[in-house]
Amino acid sequence: MNNMIKNTFKALYAAIALLFACSCSDSFLQLSSPNQPSQNTYWKTGEDALMALTACYDALQSGNLYDDYIDGWKFGFLARETSTDNGDHTWGDWMLGSSISKCVSSTTDECFSMYWNANYELIKRCNMLTSNIDKVPISDEEKDVYRAEAIALRSLAYNNLTSVFRDVPYLTAPLTLEEAQAPKTSRAEIIESVISDMKVWASKLPALGSSSLAKGRMSREAAYSILGRIALFNGKWEEAVSAYDNVIGKVQLFKSGDGTDYEKNFRDLFTEANETAPEVLLSAHFKGPGLGEGSTFGVCWSAPMNAIEASMNLCDDFYCIDGKPIDKSPLFKGSLEKGGHTKVAPDYDRYENRDPRLKATLMLPGMTWNGKKFTNNLPAASTACILKWFTPSNTKDEYDGSLDFYIIRYAEVLLSMAEAKIEKGEPQSSVTSYINEVRARVGMPSVEEAEGTGLSQDELRKIVRHERRVELAFEDLRFADLYRWGDFENAQKRMQKDESFYGFSAVPRGNIRDGRDLVWPIPQGEIDTNPMLEQHDEWK
Repeated sequence: MNNMIKNTFKALYAAIALLFACSCSDSFLQLSSPNQPSQNTYWKTGEDALMALTACYDALQSGNLYDDYIDGWKFGFLARETSTDNGDHTWGDWMLGSSISKCVSSTTDECFSMYWNANYELIKRCNMLTSNIDKVPISDEEKDVYRAEAIALRSLAYNNLTSVFRDVPYLTAPLTLEEAQAPKTSRAEIIESVISDMKVWASKLPALGSSSLAKGRMSREAAYSILGRIALFNGKWEEAVSAYDNVIGKVQLFKSGDGTDYEKNFRDLFTEANETAPEVLLSAHFKGPGLGEGSTFGVCWSAPMNAIEASMNLCDDFYCIDGKPIDKSPLFKGSLEKGGHTKVAPDYDRYENRDPRLKATLMLPGMTWNGKKFTNNLPAASTACILKWFTPSNTKDEYDGSLDFYIIRYAEVLLSMAEAKIEKGEPQSSVTSYINEVRARVGMPSVEEAEGTGLSQDELRKIVRHERRVELAFEDLRFADLYRWGDFENAQKRMQKDESFYGFSAVPRGNIRDGRDLVWPIPQGEIDTNPMLEQHDEWK
């Protein structure tokens, strides 16, 4: 976020109180008091428009969206990812999201309403801006940019919602007292409309490198990356390729120093010093410490996070440096026997000769945290804690950190382009360059070196899916990936095997219940307050 935007926060809170007063409602449909003079006194100056736009970006900071206040009973991105096969809830099955893991969730579970409301709060703020920006005395070009930013953020929110809830109310204007209820719209219809909007408005935004692009604001490339993600998540391969064509080659992957330290190339990207690297196309910005609006996903109580953890299944999925899985590589020096790695007697050798992203993503036995070596005293139920997003050097500000959350980065764009081309049926020669670019940043062998040539579509599909997992772990993409690949049931089985083999599990993974565990329910509070809203068939 540019300095101008950051300097408006104090004034922003007053604006939010007037314009977006229903953010704490149990229902996104609840309206603020009609006696509030917001629409009569606002939208008079360019500063009003800027504060309203800032409110849209500010909504990204929700603890139920792109912040993760685990200690504050929130369902943020880490809580969501650790409800998949990427992690677990150390504190047990009372934590938000564990009911999804156990396949015992219900329509009244808070995790669903929290995520629902956080996304609709973003949508509401964006709709308020798009519906009123024409009242502001600024140039038509400025209005187009503001509108394009809001539409892109709104599209991101609808992609979030449809990826897990499927069919949801589709709102593109503020609700009124006369129209305070809305039915579901099919996911297909929403996506068609969103893609149509993004095709029109993405081009209105300044390109990367443009002097008119304020730091932290939505770029043309970021908007096209959102469009590409939406198309990819909905099986629109041609649309995805077309969108990503507007991004590929415009930026480069981050490298640390001279780029020869492969682990640092990845680890150092997730530090405050490098949060503005060109690879980071869109972020949720946090300003701290001391301002009370910083990130909280670095909460660790002066030790590796002990409320959530990584799974051994994820840990084992990081290949050896020859590009082969641990059970097929001669470089793997650890034990593959049951009982060969336990919490009491960790197998330190298993973490050597591995993909550099392993130790840049996870805190493992033998590594150090602020000079302290962790052996068998890791606080997690497993022996793998999350390191990505955590700042061991600044634990005193862990409740008010300043590290941004990366919503979209260029590595995702490269892997998504590869996936879209694979699903289109294109040959290996046209897809592996994108995967190889991601691997090269961390010194991992190319697809051709590790897996060979003449690979089938299914073989290529497995490769890109593996690469997405190890590259993008804990970046809030795993649920959507598992659902769209039809792999959530297998993920549950992987975690069940994980528990039986290692004995590390805080939340036992359940067996899916027909289709209900493959789509999130409409929160019951929304059903109760909106007679037009019908529950999914799977949840009736």
